[in-house]
Amino acid sequence: MSSGFSFATTYALGHVAKRYYGGGRTLSAAALKDAFRGVLGEAKGLQARYAGEIEARARTVDLPQLLAEVRK
Repeated sequence: MSSGFSFATTYALGHVAKRYYGGGRTLSAAALKDAFRGVLGEAKGLQARYAGEIEARARTVDLPQLLAEVRK
């Protein structure tokens, strides 16, 4: 999986989750899918714009440090 694809899907999932939980968890499955598709399109545009920076950062990720931060 490419870092760009990971960025786009993570971005979209995060924004849709924010809408879902912010709206009192009332979105239907169809509304969630539609929201995801819409935000994914936006995310792909952002990914294309920042592809070089995303790839550069992905190459320098310190996994042990990242895991330590997640466990805090």
